[in-house]
Amino acid sequence: MTEVTNAQLAAAARQIVLALGGYAMGRGWLQADTLTAIGTVAAVVVPLVWGQASTRKLAKK
Repeated sequence: MTEVTNAQLAAAARQIVLALGGYAMGRGWLQADTLTAIGTVAAVVVPLVWGQASTRKLAKK
């Protein structure tokens, strides 16, 4: 079995978010600019939180 890399996980998560966002836009729950803002915030916050968690995990060792 092949090993899943971080890039593959990130790509899969991105595709899921895009699909859910498209569905929400199609249903009228979100507008395009709102979805863009949510995506931008997520693109900043997720790596920040991931980096902090990784750093704290490494500091405990």
